[in-house]
Amino acid sequence: MSNEKNARWLVKSYPEQELSIDNFELVYEDVPEPAEGEVLIRTTSLVISPPLRMAVGTGGITGNVVALGSLMRGSGQAVVVESRHPGFEAGDLVSGAMGWQEYAVIDGMKPFPIEKIQPRHGQPITANLHVMGASGATAYIGLYDLAKPRVGDVLLVSAAAGTVGALVCQLGRQSGCRVIGIAGSDAKCRYLTDELGIEGAINYRTEDVAKRLQSLCPHGIDIYFDNVGGETLDIALGNIAQGARVVLCGATSQYEGDAEWRGPKNYFNLVYREATMQGFYIFNYAHRFKDAYRRLGELINSGQLVYREDVLDGIEQVPDALVRVLAGENFGTQLVKLGE
Repeated sequence: MSNEKNARWLVKSYPEQELSIDNFELVYEDVPEPAEGEVLIRTTSLVISPPLRMAVGTGGITGNVVALGSLMRGSGQAVVVESRHPGFEAGDLVSGAMGWQEYAVIDGMKPFPIEKIQPRHGQPITANLHVMGASGATAYIGLYDLAKPRVGDVLLVSAAAGTVGALVCQLGRQSGCRVIGIAGSDAKCRYLTDELGIEGAINYRTEDVAKRLQSLCPHGIDIYFDNVGGETLDIALGNIAQGARVVLCGATSQYEGDAEWRGPKNYFNLVYREATMQGFYIFNYAHRFKDAYRRLGELINSGQLVYREDVLDGIEQVPDALVRVLAGENFGTQLVKLGE
């Protein structure tokens, strides 16, 4: 490894408003050597999701902001290059938090941020980063454990063409719901109706969402699966039906605001409609993951569930990938491929 260099993205500055690639700096350092009890891994893919923005803002639910000059936080998949730990061997495939870098040394004396992986249900290994990972579990558990769909329910999903949203749309349709999705382009709306088979789609960039909802859902919304927060949440709350269930999953429209969260003005409609609104943190539902992955795998293998990956190539593309997802420019789960 003496001739190799490790490309690493550091946080150079915090954004004053919207994130840009100028907030990061690419540096090249020597590839670290593992000591006794350590593992050297080489990153093969990184998954990029909107909440990463909070790592250079509020720090998210933990308040853990990445310090200036430090490695940018991130998760993905890797291959073990060299192991001096009894639990791993060279060639093992792993996933976990390795940061935005090509190589990393993991200390076996501390809680391991990586785990061994293998393809689930015959899917590509990268599916473990989304549909057969936390995103798939989020969609499945958020819909079935919290929203509890019934045949005939009107289900509204925001960021409906995104990783979680697209799965919720399909699972809801298979549960007998009348599904309406909100997305950010005509192409994504066509994908929702033509490929995923939902009943209606709204382009929030070009259409009046409130008017379209009144037209598409004249008797109200039974379930709202919220991935964006902000104004869209407020509009949905203004259109809920009696006994509606609102599931708070994400707040994509708010992550650039650095904790200046916009609260819903229409929250009191929950009282009039005797509705519920609940948030959830997916890793508190780990006991449900096995069932979720089993069922998701069955649906994928039978062709009843589809997903998309939006892949960029090369470590140089990583900051741009985060800018893309914050702007809604990605189409499917945003991955950056670093190697095989």
